[in-house]
Amino acid sequence: MNRLIARFFRVQRGGLAFGRVVLALWLLIGVAGAQETPAETEMTLTLLDELILRIDENAQREGNIWTLNYEELPVYIIADDSADRMRIMVPILESAELQQAQLYRILQANFESALDARYAIAQGVLWSAYLHPLKTLSDVQFFSGLAQTLNLMSTFGGSYSSGALLFQGGDGVEEKELQERSDDILRRGLNI
Repeated sequence: MNRLIARFFRVQRGGLAFGRVVLALWLLIGVAGAQETPAETEMTLTLLDELILRIDENAQREGNIWTLNYEELPVYIIADDSADRMRIMVPILESAELQQAQLYRILQANFESALDARYAIAQGVLWSAYLHPLKTLSDVQFFSGLAQTLNLMSTFGGSYSSGALLFQGGDGVEEKELQERSDDILRRGLNI
């Protein structure tokens, strides 16, 4: 795991064009719902592997840890059958670089605009993370969690939003870019 974390620090945020997710994600889920894993089917590491490969056919798997890329961003997914947990993680920056105002804003975002994804600090890194029980994870929940996690990373320092749903009175978010990421992940993942 430490070897994977060491790779996180080689990622630079500058210059990348990030798409983001908006309320339309939830509208598309209604359309795509018929294509998701049936509720009676438990998510397994094998099924999760299939979903990950839809997003990045070059994703690497080492046991229960996957490394993949989306828009040049490293994404790490860790799943544990025995603990019934799945975690999507995207590194943002070294936590030592955080200013007090940013920490305050992160806590606000975790309450109002991060939704299912969250900001978290572990092993000296600020992460965008999405956690879910593995067995009850549906295809749509996985792809939504992935989009929200990527959006939370890309909006750090701006709107601090996962983009899936914005509450009135929050920071402004560019809806077109939010929609582009949502559409792309759903198209790739759900083959729509």
